[in-house]
Amino acid sequence: MEGGKTEGHSKRDRQATGDTQVPRQRQPSSGSTLSGIFQSKKSQRRHQYTNDIQDYELLSDIGGVDDISYLYLARHIPTGEYVALKYTDLTLSPDYELIDELIRTVRNTNLCKHRNILPYWTTFVENERMWNVTYPMRAGTFRNIMRNHIHEGFSDTVVATVMREVLKAIIYMHDNRMIHNDIRADNILLDVRGEIRLTGLRNMVSLAQGGEYIKSVFSLVGDNIEWAAPEVMAQNSNYNEKADIYSFGITALELAFNRTPFDDWPPLKILLSKLEYACPAVASEKLLSKDFYRMVSACIRKDPNRRPTARELAEHVFFKSARNARYLETHIVQRIIGGYKQDPTATVSTYSETPHVTQHDTQTDAEQSTGSFSIAQSLHALSQASKGSKKNSPHASRDKSVAGSVERLSVANNQVVPA
Repeated sequence: MEGGKTEGHSKRDRQATGDTQVPRQRQPSSGSTLSGIFQSKKSQRRHQYTNDIQDYELLSDIGGVDDISYLYLARHIPTGEYVALKYTDLTLSPDYELIDELIRTVRNTNLCKHRNILPYWTTFVENERMWNVTYPMRAGTFRNIMRNHIHEGFSDTVVATVMREVLKAIIYMHDNRMIHNDIRADNILLDVRGEIRLTGLRNMVSLAQGGEYIKSVFSLVGDNIEWAAPEVMAQNSNYNEKADIYSFGITALELAFNRTPFDDWPPLKILLSKLEYACPAVASEKLLSKDFYRMVSACIRKDPNRRPTARELAEHVFFKSARNARYLETHIVQRIIGGYKQDPTATVSTYSETPHVTQHDTQTDAEQSTGSFSIAQSLHALSQASKGSKKNSPHASRDKSVAGSVERLSVANNQVVPA
């Protein structure tokens, strides 16, 4: 199911419902077959993924994504196909704010049908948890890759290759009058075949309102102030697609240096700097090409009218150095997931220097002293946290409400933007 053979999935609409079962689990096995990972388009189109969590066998964790969710590699038992389960704990928010955000994310994701945008094949709720079934991006986010493995950032060629694929998704969105509004390394995912997909659509806004296109929108800035454009930060006027171009430039710097120009700055300092001054340089001795800096400089101009459009940016000479997915597989995946070809359950977290510990995990004194926590223990803790019937949950009525809202999104799924 990896690689370029994803179009079949991205063109399917899924229905959602709410179940309350516990996912089956097992230890990762190096003896597993690769056939489930690399599926043909015909195989992908043939199956409808179910909304029963017992139909999914958790294999290994992939890592955090979107700041509020976590990805697990799983096997869909009825079909034997490998998928990713994006898991979000609804109890993280005491009110409906997080729930509204998640429903908005599902709705926005279902509006976008493009091979470089992570799809949701189905979504359901069980026992205060939302599960999105999606493509198994086993290498995780670029933020986690840099945090745990490639601390020095990436070369010109890698940055050009990754950002060219991100740009394809942005062009698609802008052509359909959508603003992503949250482009950053945390929202760029890599699979083991070197394919790139953009996620994090909870802040997406549309310029199509009331059956007509508008020139600009206004929305409150979120938690992405390091990447947000000055006009978004100003909060005194509307903005348009050029805000994504600014974030694109900051993200290119982030991939190159493993930090943004505003890394570790307090929010107020970032705000004042963006409103009054040009974007500062990243303090680093690392040298990159003139084409890289010229591309970034064009993106981060303070005046949005002087920034290129996404289509104009795609013609920049910097992207002539971009390579194919195989290049990313060779230079990133093979470096961070050594056994991915032999073990279809191997993920970036399998080889991570900082294993993930879920909110519900409990450790022994020995584990706390060493800081170690195995994938098997993490999955077991998740299973234990999922046990118990929904009727005993203090949030049972909220679960039912969320499940109903998610199910209603299946109707909206039919109103999609063509790829």
